[in-house]
Amino acid sequence: MTRNSRNSLGVFLHEMTAAGDEFAALCTRLTGQEAPATTFPINVWQDENAVYVEGDLPGVDRETLDVTVTGGDKLTIRAERPKPVEVEGITWLRHERASGKFARVLGLTTLVDAEKVEASYVNGVLKVTLPKVAAVKPRTVPIKSE
Repeated sequence: MTRNSRNSLGVFLHEMTAAGDEFAALCTRLTGQEAPATTFPINVWQDENAVYVEGDLPGVDRETLDVTVTGGDKLTIRAERPKPVEVEGITWLRHERASGKFARVLGLTTLVDAEKVEASYVNGVLKVTLPKVAAVKPRTVPIKSE
């Protein structure tokens, strides 16, 4: 497969996924059902001391956020975004911002110290720092000479 044909396939698959999403949204509108809330984008990275998570949650009230660490290796973030105010006489042209309750559950690749986890929420961005337990941090072992 040439490079251009792989790129074309990727574009095709992206367009098919987008078309499927649009069709699902249309069916939801036609049946009068409310679309389920989706997840939210996150970035996750680590260094030798901690795992870091940042999630975009614009429009979410801090009071609805819940950050939980379970078993030292699973992070759950729950949030709720209010529904838009209903205004009589309007017709939605696009309604892509999810509302309602939603969550992300992340399996962590290393054990973290749940007692030392810190979280902050500023300008719609949730930042979570999950310090690794001492047993999994790299340690340089001194070599003794005889």
